[in-house]
Amino acid sequence: MSVRTILVLFFAATTLAVAGWTATRERPFEPRYAGSPPNVLFVSVDTLRADHMGIYGYGRNTSPAIDAWAKDGVVFDNAQASASWTLPGLATVLTSYYSSTHRCWTFNSRLDPSFPTLPEMLRDAGYDTMAVTSHVFLARRYGLQQGFVHFDDEFAHPIEDPTEVVTSEMVSDKGIRFLEQKAATDDETPWLAWLHYFDPHGAYVVHEGISEEFGVTSERDRYAGEIRYTDLHIGRVLDKLAELGLDENTLVVFFSDHGEEFQDHGGARHGHALYRELVRVPMIIKAPGVAGRRVPELVRTVDILPTVLDFVPPLIPPEGIEGRSLFPIFEGRAPEQLPALAEIRLEERTSFDCVIDGRWKLIVNAMSGEVELYDVEADALEKNDVSEQHPEVVAELKQTMVRLIRRAQERGEGFNKASDLGLSQTQLEQMEGLGYLGGD
Repeated sequence: MSVRTILVLFFAATTLAVAGWTATRERPFEPRYAGSPPNVLFVSVDTLRADHMGIYGYGRNTSPAIDAWAKDGVVFDNAQASASWTLPGLATVLTSYYSSTHRCWTFNSRLDPSFPTLPEMLRDAGYDTMAVTSHVFLARRYGLQQGFVHFDDEFAHPIEDPTEVVTSEMVSDKGIRFLEQKAATDDETPWLAWLHYFDPHGAYVVHEGISEEFGVTSERDRYAGEIRYTDLHIGRVLDKLAELGLDENTLVVFFSDHGEEFQDHGGARHGHALYRELVRVPMIIKAPGVAGRRVPELVRTVDILPTVLDFVPPLIPPEGIEGRSLFPIFEGRAPEQLPALAEIRLEERTSFDCVIDGRWKLIVNAMSGEVELYDVEADALEKNDVSEQHPEVVAELKQTMVRLIRRAQERGEGFNKASDLGLSQTQLEQMEGLGYLGGD
């Protein structure tokens, strides 16, 4: 009897209790792999703006492989990240808590082990778990390795200048080897694999034979070339998944941690503000047996964890998390409409909160109290601050923001605080090289 068969019988006949979460439910949705725990493939791309991909309407051919793959997936047109830089954004994806709960605020923060993560939940349910990372904030010292049986952070702290290292090809090579190994095994143990790609992050490298199509003069041009290069190697992984037949039983989740600014609001790079170009991210989920569709409604990266667990019967999300499952969408129903919160406290002068609720987006400078209000239906690019014209909306959204942050803080009281890494001067200089210190 295979391991997968044993797990299917185990899931069907038992109720799990792992890290305080209960596993039993009636499930009306019956995908092709119903009753069998699916594999899960996370593909995340650092610093990827949604509006710079073809599937989201970009006029340049930056993402042909992902675009072709996404045609049969559920494409979320309005997915919001919880922060505009990597560590808090990914900590939120893995825990389904906002930054005010997990408190990974700065480059000195480490996610505390008291927080249960998605990889831990799947590992404890019998999954093999692996990750290949390529960002300094995914090195083991930051705590995001929790729950991974195999965690490869070789590319997360290269000896060379991290802004000059090209890693997409190597990340894909390792991911493909893992897929080949899994396809060759007989035990059929379900698995979670996470591949995180770094290359679209600044500084933007020119890729011979690719970047020339977009030009190499401006940063935006070189950024487009970086996306195309990363897309090429992600395409290799997606092709191998299909070639090996693993796509028939694998849930694929594609997303980004945050976006990037090119003077859209007078700044550059990321981590300094919470405008659309920084917190609207691509998010695409592809499940076997589920027809592709576009989802215009507001969704959040904090919703990824409970959504994935809803595809792994009979597991259900932990009580008290912030995220809400997007599973109703895969049943053909509209998602629950909830406000989206984003927060940053990267430096004393870089402290902002924002909330999006319906047509309105409020940004508050947490230090000065200054506010900006945008009607995102009429002004998608957030160019026209209408806070003075709609004081009643500002007041209402402030109340929503206070409620969300207070609730997140209260949830954090049940966990240990994020620890301080005490980075050395050399490590701080590395952060500066990544653009996280010393201004935009």
